[in-house]
Amino acid sequence: MKLAIPDMSLVVLIGASGSGKSTFAHRHFPSTAVLSSDYFRGLVSDDETDQAASVDAFDVLHYVAGKRLAAGRITVVDATNV
Repeated sequence: MKLAIPDMSLVVLIGASGSGKSTFAHRHFPSTAVLSSDYFRGLVSDDETDQAASVDAFDVLHYVAGKRLAAGRITVVDATNV
C-alpha cells in the first residue's frame, strides 16, 4: 500500500542502520523518489560505507533533492543521521 502524501513533500527517514528505513521507503514510495545517503556515498566514492565520502555525498543528495522539490516532486531522504 502506497501512502497518500501530496506532491512537493519532503520526507526524511532517520534512524539506526538496519532499522528498516530503506525497506519502508521502497515499500511506500516510488524508487525514483528515494534518495539514500548510502547510494550517494557509493556514487562519489564507489563504496556505500565510506563515511569519509559523506560530505560530498550529501552535497550531491541535497542538489538532487532541491531539483526534485523545485519540480514539485515528492522527495524521500533515507539517511542514518541528521
